[in-house]
Amino acid sequence: MKEDGIIKPPSSWELSKTFLHLGATAYGGLAMVEPIRRRIVQEKGWLNQKEFLDGVALCQLVPGATVVQLAAYIGFHLRKTKGALAAAGAFIFPAFILMLGLSWLYFRYGELAWVKIVSKGLGVVVIALLVQTLWRFHEIVRRHWLDAALALLTVGALWGGANYLVVFLGAGLLRLVLGRILLASPGSFEAGTAGSVPNPGMMAAQVAGSLSILALAVWGLWSVNKQLGLMSLIFLKIGVIAFGGGYVMIPILQWDMVDHLGWLTLRQFLDGILLGFVTPGPIIITATFIGYYLQGVVGAVIGTAAIFLPPILIVIFLSPYYYWVKETQWMRPVIQGVLCALVGMLILVVIQMGRASLVDWQSWVIMVGAAVALIAFRINLLMVVIAAACLSLLLF
Repeated sequence: MKEDGIIKPPSSWELSKTFLHLGATAYGGLAMVEPIRRRIVQEKGWLNQKEFLDGVALCQLVPGATVVQLAAYIGFHLRKTKGALAAAGAFIFPAFILMLGLSWLYFRYGELAWVKIVSKGLGVVVIALLVQTLWRFHEIVRRHWLDAALALLTVGALWGGANYLVVFLGAGLLRLVLGRILLASPGSFEAGTAGSVPNPGMMAAQVAGSLSILALAVWGLWSVNKQLGLMSLIFLKIGVIAFGGGYVMIPILQWDMVDHLGWLTLRQFLDGILLGFVTPGPIIITATFIGYYLQGVVGAVIGTAAIFLPPILIVIFLSPYYYWVKETQWMRPVIQGVLCALVGMLILVVIQMGRASLVDWQSWVIMVGAAVALIAFRINLLMVVIAAACLSLLLF
């Protein structure tokens, strides 16, 4: 909408309608960035190209589901906090509703014989998807031998039972310290200068206030239902630490929900991840599936809110300080170290899933075929899923 040649910022309702449609039609993780750019920059003219790319850069710099954060950034840029919540919430909503329906169907009819057969075949497609993710992320550990070493150290530490939060923190600090010694262009500890911090005291107060509210919410849920409280705490934690988008949240989720707590079987987890891939919107909508299984519709709502709220709040807090964050050079090697650790965790999860699921030649055929189709030929995931389902019925 233009007034005197100037584009008027959209209302929160207009933002919601736009991102509701994008959330219902956009697939493919980071592949969703381009449809969002076309709609917001080219069609609507709400942001220019530089403003949009600044948002993409910021969202890649901080933890969380990148496309959800991008929606929040656009909304904040146009209508501050109200716009951020409207855009991000509308973007998530279609995937939430669809996953809620699919979860009901899965847990009601999942014990049928033919459903189990299809589920077995589609489960190994998830392994192929994780192999594809590793292929995409291999550049992270190719930059220097130190990065590859950190990934391998992570595999060993996690295999030995180390706490992954400690491993992530250690990898980030090691990359920062050793990078300054071993690399030609070490990161500086100096803060950015491209933009002044408007009011660090206000930011600290906002963060402290938000953390207090979240802590009270978790405590309240814990008082009512311990599993609900623990689930919300885990999802909040994952939303805060998962650098690299929805893909890297998968191994962390498995680590907590399957390996340590045993709330889901590996088969259920694989099915939930696959449903997250084939539904539109953010991949980590699998949180809805897990929450529904554990505590019904209430669990689905709380799980979804818990995993998406922290990255949305991070964008809301950091957007006014973007240029300062962008130029704070010491952050980049720390994030690089965390990403290397996530690659190591992803390697370990692929190994663990493979040992549990690739138990016969039929599973290997479907997995290798799916991986080749996704990586070499870049075939649409939905087509790969359909082909794998048909093969499962023929081979098993």
